[in-house]
Amino acid sequence: MDLLNTILKDSQHKIVYTYIEKPGKIESGCAIKNLPIRDEIKKVLEKRGITKLYKFQEEAIKSILKGENVFISAGTGTGKTEAFLIPLIEKILEEPYQGVQALLIYPTKALARDQFKRINNFLSSFFGLRAAIYDGDTPEKERKRIYNFPPQILITNPDMVHVSLLFSPEFRKLLSPLKIVVLDDMHVYSGVFGIHVAYIIRRLKRAISHKVQFIGTSATLENPEEFAREIFGESVKVIQAPRGRKGKLIHVLIRPIERSKRMEAIVLLRRCLESNLKTLLFADSHRTAEFLKLLADRYKLKVELHRAGIPPEVRRRIEEGLKSGKIRAVIATPTLELGIDIGDLDSIILYSIPPTFSKYIQRTGRAGRRGQTAYIFTILGDDPISSYYERNPEEFFKQRVDPIVLNLDNDEIAKIHLLAMSVETPLAVDKLNEFEKEVVKALEKEGLVRIRRYVTPTIKGRRVLRKRISIRGIGDIVKIITRTGRTIGFREMPMALRELHPGAIYLHGGTPYLSLKLEKNRAIVAMLPRGYNLVTYPLYYTLPHEIKLLDKHQAYGLPLEYLDLSLNEVVYGYVVKRFPSMETLEEKILDREFSYSFKTKGLLIRFPTQSEWNELENAEAFHAIEHAMITAAQLVTGAAASDIGGVSFPSGHIYIYDAYPGGSGVSKAIVRKIDEVLRKAYDIVSNCKCADGCPKCIYSPYCGNNNKILSRIKAKLVLEDILERKVKVEVMPRFGKPVV
Repeated sequence: MDLLNTILKDSQHKIVYTYIEKPGKIESGCAIKNLPIRDEIKKVLEKRGITKLYKFQEEAIKSILKGENVFISAGTGTGKTEAFLIPLIEKILEEPYQGVQALLIYPTKALARDQFKRINNFLSSFFGLRAAIYDGDTPEKERKRIYNFPPQILITNPDMVHVSLLFSPEFRKLLSPLKIVVLDDMHVYSGVFGIHVAYIIRRLKRAISHKVQFIGTSATLENPEEFAREIFGESVKVIQAPRGRKGKLIHVLIRPIERSKRMEAIVLLRRCLESNLKTLLFADSHRTAEFLKLLADRYKLKVELHRAGIPPEVRRRIEEGLKSGKIRAVIATPTLELGIDIGDLDSIILYSIPPTFSKYIQRTGRAGRRGQTAYIFTILGDDPISSYYERNPEEFFKQRVDPIVLNLDNDEIAKIHLLAMSVETPLAVDKLNEFEKEVVKALEKEGLVRIRRYVTPTIKGRRVLRKRISIRGIGDIVKIITRTGRTIGFREMPMALRELHPGAIYLHGGTPYLSLKLEKNRAIVAMLPRGYNLVTYPLYYTLPHEIKLLDKHQAYGLPLEYLDLSLNEVVYGYVVKRFPSMETLEEKILDREFSYSFKTKGLLIRFPTQSEWNELENAEAFHAIEHAMITAAQLVTGAAASDIGGVSFPSGHIYIYDAYPGGSGVSKAIVRKIDEVLRKAYDIVSNCKCADGCPKCIYSPYCGNNNKILSRIKAKLVLEDILERKVKVEVMPRFGKPVV
């Protein structure tokens, strides 16, 4: 612990809690020689020093050899790849020259290319066997070689499968002999991305005339069978292994006292470097990562930045540098929490509590992998979730891994993929379910398809598909362009509305830009000096319109509805703050409002108004309850703050909704656990010592009102009466101005 004391050697922070995680044990399985595989494979494994398996590997190998659909749920670094690769090679060697027999799908190009090296290295021991990368970076010459001389294993990503099914007859022909589809790191497929992937798998199955075997792997999940069934569209056998680590991990929760959270991260990073610890500092957004890099540069720390949006060759250079030890510190967004091989790490700094506990496990699993003692520092901030776990630190480490709930009834995503299906192969109307028939009718109204016995695309429909090839989101795309016409990036609606309205300061690659103009599909920006120290936050409101009632519930006697919603988000101004102190300098109102409308899913819960309060006082209570419920929903469902939106009215109407067009499934998960959400919301508003609202309880960085019209005390009184069932709820019409 001497090294830990060296890193934490001052009094400018409080050590909230220290938890020591000892190396875990995974149950041993059979010896390699006892596996039902050919001797050729056994010899290769033994040459590589693999003489014995874990129990879960043995079970997976035997089940895959039997032809069963298998989902392997196990911790990081436990050998999930070997568990599917060994039986896969056994099956390929039965008919080695039949073309592509296995399609391996990884969540990102970077991860696919990283695993390609490992897989090809293993395949090189078998004469005639090879794997090939097939993604957006594969040169045309290499693609032709793949079409003419197919490898036995094709390694790709969901984006490439989506585009290739749609536009490449050669790709569809390439898959004709396919036997097995493997989806690795499936826990990444949550929310909107997961819904896209589930539809892509359905399209893949339509493109292949025969039945294929599905294999999935993932970090530990709470609901592996339900989740895998949603993605694959068929039942699976789940094989679970306990989490096991080679090294001892020392987890420390820290609250800064006499310095900012950002400075705490930089001080910890400097101390880790001084102690010769290879360190990764995780931030949850590219904006936060950029801020931390600016500070690290000011203090002359040798640290690299790894995030989406920077060139792939730069990211690969950083990954190789970390692996070789030439680079000792990296600030990263979640781009490095996946299984990319970056070698062994000695310490992980988490700038904030990750959005989900499974992400915490993924990020901390990067350290201590060669058996050494490693250190995990989680920085608590002045936010409700940090405050909750400061009061209940043991609860943080006793959490169960989050379930992943997918909302496949997402109209906007279904539109894209049903339209794609109509292009790829004939789409029979009588094969569609009721939801799909409604979606197809909506496509016909938009002039994108014609409906007879089969659904066929129009010219307009084909044109729309060429524009909508991204599966990483669903909102309309805004191109970010400098005054000289150079494109520097893209942002998706509705987030683009908040970040690129006129007057907004947008950070890209460490450079600040001033947004000059926002049009339907592009934003014009001007570069600012690198030392520019102002940032902006939007002022906005949301108007919800109820389209369709999907389900009814009650929560502590309160009426609750699960709904299809239409939302109109309107940005009317912005707040200017100084970086890094974040003091507010001024509020500016825009010359005109900028709005964006989209459909989603959400819940409406009706609270009773207090007759002794006026409209403003009721608004203060319900706005605070809305903020507390969103925080509580993050604690209960494992969703990120950016996944959930909310709006309240002084009439007691509170809407909590999926922040993505069409819906992501988060609000559905909240409905399932609404009683727990309300209890935790009460805990948040009742345990803070502030006067009547602060960042530790009810303030939100996503608040469109700059955290005004809020009362923690009034929220506490309302929730207390609800939980103690002291009120009779009278349903009344919605009135008053919306507050978000």
